[in-house]
Amino acid sequence: MGQRKIKQQRRQEKLANRLFDRNEAKFEIKGIRQILRENWKFLLILLIGVVIVYFNSLWGGFVSDDYASITQTPDIGNLLVSKGNTSVILNWLTYILFGNENTIPYHTLSLIIYLFSIVLFYVFIKKIFNEQNLAEITILLFAVLPIHVEAVSWISGRIYIILSIYIISGLLFYIKMVETKNWWYGAGTLIMFLIAFLTDKPRPLSLVLLIFLYLYYVNRKLVKIIFLKTFLIGFVGLGIALILTYPAIKNRIGSVNFGYRGDGGIFYDPFFQYPTGITKYLQLILFPVDLTLYHTMYTFPIWFNWLVMFIFGCLLIWSFIKDKRYFFGLSFFLLTLAPSMAPVKVSWLVAERYAFLPSLGICLLLALFMNDVCKILGSSFKYVLMLLFGLLVAIYSIRVIYRNIDWQTNHLLWVATVQVSPNSHNAWNNIGDDYDKLSQYENAIKGFTQSTVMKTNYADAYHNRANIYFKTGFFDLARESYLTALSFNPALIQTYLSLIQIELTVGRIDDAINVANKAVELAPGDFQVRYAKALVLANAGLKDEARREAEISLRINPNYEPAKTLLNGI
Repeated sequence: MGQRKIKQQRRQEKLANRLFDRNEAKFEIKGIRQILRENWKFLLILLIGVVIVYFNSLWGGFVSDDYASITQTPDIGNLLVSKGNTSVILNWLTYILFGNENTIPYHTLSLIIYLFSIVLFYVFIKKIFNEQNLAEITILLFAVLPIHVEAVSWISGRIYIILSIYIISGLLFYIKMVETKNWWYGAGTLIMFLIAFLTDKPRPLSLVLLIFLYLYYVNRKLVKIIFLKTFLIGFVGLGIALILTYPAIKNRIGSVNFGYRGDGGIFYDPFFQYPTGITKYLQLILFPVDLTLYHTMYTFPIWFNWLVMFIFGCLLIWSFIKDKRYFFGLSFFLLTLAPSMAPVKVSWLVAERYAFLPSLGICLLLALFMNDVCKILGSSFKYVLMLLFGLLVAIYSIRVIYRNIDWQTNHLLWVATVQVSPNSHNAWNNIGDDYDKLSQYENAIKGFTQSTVMKTNYADAYHNRANIYFKTGFFDLARESYLTALSFNPALIQTYLSLIQIELTVGRIDDAINVANKAVELAPGDFQVRYAKALVLANAGLKDEARREAEISLRINPNYEPAKTLLNGI
């Protein structure tokens, strides 16, 4: 090694040593155990308070996506289908221990995970700033934010708490690596990233962004040193990650945008997305008056959204120059939100669960502001500020309790959703489905019809409305609604199968054969489609052709009993 490189390496080592000498001069670098040992009383009282606030969430039922992931999936007892997804693994474990009839174990687990995240985030803030009041105010506010209810009280929403735990844990491992200069802690960061990556594809990337934010906060020059050493590895790893996740990203784009939801294009309009999204998230965190599962009512004028974004940008630039504590909080909010606000449509424009980790940055900003105001105005103003802060915590806590009620049942959820988001086609479709389960068919038809009014090409709503017409004996209306659904989404196999049922019921055998032929042409490898065609042919007296179709159905699925019964009866 040349003398020049040796001198450069020594300068880098001295810089790193000076970086941590400042810690010894200003404050002692505390480990996680020491932080917990010194603050366990505060944390215990806080956690008890959180349990009280979220206690009514434990009695909630399965709602929305919970049915597909817990009660209606035949593979919930099969660990192999998890593919490393922590959320699926936890559902499997809860099912093995308690079954899937009682929701209390599932909600209890969600609350325990939330309590753990609160402790972890407290440790994180304490490690970064080492200020007692700052950490306590930040985490106290974070613990009662009403925007978190969606992630805590909705079983399917807890994946965002889990991801946040992995991201902050990975960052804490990295901080420990830098503090101790022991690269083995870097393995912990890598493991946290990989586990998070198996659970969700885009959002763990914020861990990489937070690492550079941390390096900037402790020392700007250190960013350059470590960046030059790790850029190539990080770039290659990111490239591999994008290649591996491309199929999942493509499917996600399809589920959010194409097909029966189709809005056209795979990109959001950035001039609408970013000012609207950032403003809406800030409003939901600070003024949670319109919490809902589907955010579709963006009532702020576009000029106001741009004004908020401009002010936010100015604060970011000012804090970068003047006060990197505020820069850390502002950047933390943006960097953890960034994967959910990608211009490619892999996420909804706004969803409360996406803001779970970003909201920690806003809580930090408020805590910093409160601390600085107290220092400027003196201790006399401190009690006034404490009173206002206590009032805010109380208001947020009450809002959490009432928001938990919205997640108690499917019906309460969808009623609350359409009240806040009356232009959401998804909400009206779901409330129609809920009325169907309650056997309130007239209200179900109204819900599905309103969904088609909100989104005229929403094929699922037409299909679901047709199901109600079919169920209530209005076959002509059912046929018309099924055909409308197919005009918007010709790939709805279930719609073809339902049409076949209608035509057989009213005795239109020729029409049933035509529909069956179209279904087979569209999905030749679907055993239910093959069985449906066999059934139609059998009703038409074409026994040989019916037998052949039934045999094809059984070759695809040898355990399909209806096909066996039909084949034996021909």
